[in-house]
Amino acid sequence: MKPSLFTLYFLPLLLAGTAHAAEKDVQAPETSVAVIGLRGGYDSNPLTLKGEKGSPTATVFATWDYLHGTLQDGYGVNLTLAETQYDPRVLSAARFHTLTLKHAVPIGDATVVQTSLLASNEQSWSRRRSSLGLRGRIDHAIGALRLFASAEGRLTALNERNVFNLGDFLPQDENFGTVSLTSGAAWRIGDSEVGASFTGSRTHFLDGVDYLGLRRDHNRVQPNLFISTKLGEATLEGSLSPFRAIFPEKEFETVSELLYTAKARIPYGALAFEFASSRTVEDTTLPFSAIDLVTAHEIKLTAKIDEANAIALSARRKTDNYLGLDALSDQKSIGIDYQRALGNGLTATASASLRKTKETGLEPVTSFSLMLGLQKQIDFSKPGKPEKAGG
Repeated sequence: MKPSLFTLYFLPLLLAGTAHAAEKDVQAPETSVAVIGLRGGYDSNPLTLKGEKGSPTATVFATWDYLHGTLQDGYGVNLTLAETQYDPRVLSAARFHTLTLKHAVPIGDATVVQTSLLASNEQSWSRRRSSLGLRGRIDHAIGALRLFASAEGRLTALNERNVFNLGDFLPQDENFGTVSLTSGAAWRIGDSEVGASFTGSRTHFLDGVDYLGLRRDHNRVQPNLFISTKLGEATLEGSLSPFRAIFPEKEFETVSELLYTAKARIPYGALAFEFASSRTVEDTTLPFSAIDLVTAHEIKLTAKIDEANAIALSARRKTDNYLGLDALSDQKSIGIDYQRALGNGLTATASASLRKTKETGLEPVTSFSLMLGLQKQIDFSKPGKPEKAGG
């Protein structure tokens, strides 16, 4: 992305946040936490294709979370960088980078205006995606009632390899823009909140037609019901969203699906049970398909052995259903993870997983990975200073 884009969006937010803090003549608290780490090991088949070789693998990662002030009155940065290397004779390197710039300004005692800029870049053997998005949101509280509305614009460059016939990437990326509007309301009762929202969006492909001469432009409508609650130490949340994608040119069939999310965390002494399930949609460039229906499930049981040691068992399943192409990618895995706190922010990890991958038209593949890791957390946070006397 061009540096001028970040200057254009971020500098006014930064100056606004600085001016707002100066008006109050206080030094706001700063939360600043960075994590750097290295994981390395062996993957018996990182391509998950029948007959492919295994490879040593190493991942270097770093995250930084910074917040000046609060989420309702301040600005912040979230940064994630991850690079994974394999034997280049087996697989090229993969990367995942995201940067989020956030700013929030209160208007009176009941209204908060938030803006955020998100840039991301993802590259793997089968997928390349870059995007830049700007989002604005307003929240207004009336007692226990919370009203909210948001608008978002996003530009995306996407290119996917057709793994079902072992094809290559497209000669050039598909570039498209998406504009979304959301409005809704939520009601809080004690530790619970229930609400509803409605989102409408328009996706427009900048090149007009794809490589097959089809128009992928479409409109999306998505009502949403959501709830979150706390029962004792347990936390629960979920949502239901009837989703509909309409293609005005009629070159793709209308998509109607029920999307959902569900999460639960139930601690019991030294144990913690976690469950997560979701059905969402993603964009795709595969032939004859414009919507990837993604379903994911995970259960995890974590046991805290003592203050320094913990072990976790997990089972996951993820399916990608490319609607219109009649192609399905299904990956199941089980794993065990161990971590030990070494003090001074250092944590050592060890993990092992076994997975099975089945893709339409290809033979199922069973593979495993073994990984060791070390990460360091660095806390640069500073407490705020109270308002000056007589100020």
